[in-house]
Amino acid sequence: MDFKTIYFDLYELSPGIYTAITAEKLPSSNAGFFDFGNYLVIFDTLFDPFSTIDLIEASKQFTNKEPSFVINSHYHMDHLLGNRKFPLNIPIISSSKALSEYYKNLNDTLKRYKGIAGQELKRTKEIVKKETEPDKILEYNNDIKTYTEFLDENFTLRPPDFITNSSFTIQGTKNQVQIVHIGDAHTSGDMIAYFEKEKIVFMGDLLFEQPDPSWYTRTNPAPADPPANPQRLCDTLIEYMEKDIDIYIPGHGKICSKKDLQENAEFFEKYFIKNEITKTAA
Repeated sequence: MDFKTIYFDLYELSPGIYTAITAEKLPSSNAGFFDFGNYLVIFDTLFDPFSTIDLIEASKQFTNKEPSFVINSHYHMDHLLGNRKFPLNIPIISSSKALSEYYKNLNDTLKRYKGIAGQELKRTKEIVKKETEPDKILEYNNDIKTYTEFLDENFTLRPPDFITNSSFTIQGTKNQVQIVHIGDAHTSGDMIAYFEKEKIVFMGDLLFEQPDPSWYTRTNPAPADPPANPQRLCDTLIEYMEKDIDIYIPGHGKICSKKDLQENAEFFEKYFIKNEITKTAA
């Protein structure tokens, strides 16, 4: 879609079903918004607050609606840090376990962001002095605003407002989606968005375009902790690979196919199931 932003590419996958695919695989994440006719639903917010602002603007521009509510697929900050950019009268929904994990990790998360903000602020200010490309200058200046906000003593995050412990269907005047409560898989309390008729599924972080072995070896910073339940994660990937689905939206990276689900399942089987069994036996 023709939408001006430096943060993501916008696609209309089917009438009323849009996805924002970010240019960077990590830590940037993907999101979506769905026009149901009488509702506008946002699926996941984005790590960068200015990216989330652009996501909100895109959703309004292409649907002529204000967001009705937001769904967080799981509790990791790269998928809900942008929550704070939505007005408080727009409710945010997650699983109960996702909300519980959010609060469990909140203090450490805030401490981590505030800890890196000072160093990153200084580094980014030096980089922007030498930059000549307008889009990069804008991006770096936005980063400076974000790090400055992190350092504000009043800086806080916005948790989900409502929780669910089960799957549910959103039925609109145009179409419908199944919000499937997966449970413990990538994290405790994952949810995905499945459009059965349109053959589209938003997988959140159950799916990555390119999983990396360093996540297991920890030789590089991993995008998250090890999967909460690697076996359920693999089983879910295989289940949805076998469904009549054409388009898979991963939590990170480009739009995926069944081949990517197979590769993800093999990756988690190799590194987080078989290797852990071997280590335990040893």
